[in-house]
Amino acid sequence: MKNIYKYEDFLEKQIIDYIDFSINESQGIKTIWDKTISKLKNLSAEAKFRVMKHLMVSLLAFNSIFAVTNMVNQSSADQQTKDMAIEIINKKSKEDIPTEEISPEKDDKWKKGYEFEISEKGIKHIKEEETLKLKAYQIGDGMVTIGYGHAEPASKSNYKVGDVITEEEAEQLLKKDLKVFSEGVKKIFRDWEEKGRTIEITQEMFDALVSISFNTGVGGLRGSSLIQDIKRGKFEEAGKKIKTFRVSKKFPGLASRREKESKLFLSSV
Repeated sequence: MKNIYKYEDFLEKQIIDYIDFSINESQGIKTIWDKTISKLKNLSAEAKFRVMKHLMVSLLAFNSIFAVTNMVNQSSADQQTKDMAIEIINKKSKEDIPTEEISPEKDDKWKKGYEFEISEKGIKHIKEEETLKLKAYQIGDGMVTIGYGHAEPASKSNYKVGDVITEEEAEQLLKKDLKVFSEGVKKIFRDWEEKGRTIEITQEMFDALVSISFNTGVGGLRGSSLIQDIKRGKFEEAGKKIKTFRVSKKFPGLASRREKESKLFLSSV
């Protein structure tokens, strides 16, 4: 019996993970509904209700009650499943079940994520964290680093360990890198908007995200759970996750940097 419960817990988690992934990918509500309902047959009544509640709350976070209700009523699900969903929708409308997304009050400081450029404050922060190194070096990551954290694969680098550049050259490299990573961050928001999700952030948030991508790469940021929190408007949770993002025993010095990035990100929430 214990193994049966474990299997059901595992199955329930898989379904909820599917719902979260599908919401994050902005799949259509009918597709998410149909696929979720098809996965419920092996769950107990209690587990079905928990999954259904998670599904409805997730859908209602980004769609109107009318749209979700209409979709449920027109679906091919059995009447019992529909009734369960409608019950949860009605409860939300009356009691305001907490949704996954909490939207802060917006003012002029909030803009679409791709409308920003990194600020002077953001550039100063990155300079302080990277520190200026005029002589090329390696730290064992397969990269040659010089200037303000400018890194190139050792096999393709224009620099070799020991090469020296001027401060002016370091500034030029930084300017190019900031352009690359700023555009990388902006592309994340553009891609979301193309899929129907427009997210507004602040200058401080943008600066923090550029700093993180400068350190970990845009791919590392794009694949993180904190960027998914931002996509869902969960800014406080994203800010908290920044504190531990990619911090490890191998790179303990990142803890201080992440604390500053988290503070910067959350300063306008």
